[in-house]
Amino acid sequence: MRFLRPNVQNTAMAILFIALAVLLQLLFWWRAEWPSGGQDSWNHYLYARYAPAHPELFADQWGKPFFTLLAVPFARFGIEGIYVMNTLCMAAGSWLLYLTARRLNFKMPWLASLFFLFQPVVFGNIISALTEPLNALALCLALYWIASLRYVPAAILVSLFPFFRSEGIILWAIVLLFFIVRSRWKPLIWLFSGILVFSLAGALISGDIFWILTHNPYFKAEVDNRFQIGHGDFLHYLHAQRQIWGIAVTALSAMALIWLVAHVVYLIQRKTPEEKSRFCFWLVAPMFMAFYLAHSWIWYKGSFGSHGLLRVFLLTAPLTALLAHYASDKILAIDVKWIKRIFLVLMVVILFIGAYAGNNTPYPWQSMPSVAPFPGEPQLDKALMFIEKQGLKNKVLVHQLPSLNDRLGFDPWAKPEVAKTFYIWSIDKRPGQDWMPDSCVVLWDNFHARRDAPMTLEDMRKLNQYKELACFPAQNSDYDVRVFIKIR
Repeated sequence: MRFLRPNVQNTAMAILFIALAVLLQLLFWWRAEWPSGGQDSWNHYLYARYAPAHPELFADQWGKPFFTLLAVPFARFGIEGIYVMNTLCMAAGSWLLYLTARRLNFKMPWLASLFFLFQPVVFGNIISALTEPLNALALCLALYWIASLRYVPAAILVSLFPFFRSEGIILWAIVLLFFIVRSRWKPLIWLFSGILVFSLAGALISGDIFWILTHNPYFKAEVDNRFQIGHGDFLHYLHAQRQIWGIAVTALSAMALIWLVAHVVYLIQRKTPEEKSRFCFWLVAPMFMAFYLAHSWIWYKGSFGSHGLLRVFLLTAPLTALLAHYASDKILAIDVKWIKRIFLVLMVVILFIGAYAGNNTPYPWQSMPSVAPFPGEPQLDKALMFIEKQGLKNKVLVHQLPSLNDRLGFDPWAKPEVAKTFYIWSIDKRPGQDWMPDSCVVLWDNFHARRDAPMTLEDMRKLNQYKELACFPAQNSDYDVRVFIKIR
């Protein structure tokens, strides 16, 4: 491609790697027996599927309002429709990162797409109904608009971040500081627009003027002290860098953060550095570090219902892609052709291998499932067969598995008097306060019921109005399934 102009060459390379990533995701999908993200994917899909019938779901912060709104047309085609939506988010986000890198005058801007597409946390979570890919796309668009000096539309979009995902408020706060530092007062005002509009809409739907706080599931979990999921090492995410960013992006991002410290020298000397350095110093690095430190602290303290999940960093994958590209830009400034060529080949190879290895996913030439089904599925099948043989199939089924609602065609938000199902977390453990229908059947599993409800086996057995009918043990007791019936 030497005869092509640099911009055309870069565009061709960006399109090439985006097309390759899409093809690999299609192969990933073909071999997947379950969505990445497991029951969380099924839960978000169900929100989008049933929101038209239950408009209040558009204001439900557990389902993520903006995701639910945009996912509705895709959910009409089943959970596979959301797979298509997230694949489009991945492709569009990587293209916007390429355009952003080109705006900032990075060398070989197509690398931004490459560093994004092949981060393990991105590569392994696109075939899902998770909310992170859409939020990552929104962040890519905001970064592109800011790099293009289109501050007002960027501010309006960022003002909606808390409704894509709750931790979007962290990114919103950094953009607020960015506008203050850069003395951008008009977009600063627009940065509150989405929050005000959605807060008002949520208040009108829910009847609670403080809806944005009182209906936030993570704040509620903290206030109610409902989820006792433990805590972990403050460096938990750094130790898991192989599964999140991969070794190449981690190393390059670390180098970028060190290089960006030199920006302080420019500030002291009152010099104006190149725009790419200012952009990364004042916006990209602070957004990433704030997000990383906040999640590390939350998991260390075991607060806000944190489970130490790695996939949350898909949201900030555009930031680490740009940081890695910033470091690459410094390396590519070395005007030695063989160094450049070796560097580029190494990046492609390491990123490709790391994307698969980081997710323990079989390579394209291996014939194994890319995502195995839920390990407790055989026990669930046995439990459902038992329920049918006992003549209990038409009883209300209480469980903690959103995938079952899709499998059985149950509407989890139907009115209580006609509902065919409830989640176990709706069982009131207080004596005399349980409102579950008589003779309802409880399908209790030792993973989601215990973790998400939360309802331990000991808790379940303490409820004297329920009788244990059967147990279906698994080799790993985490996936044991038991059947109970309400006898009074």
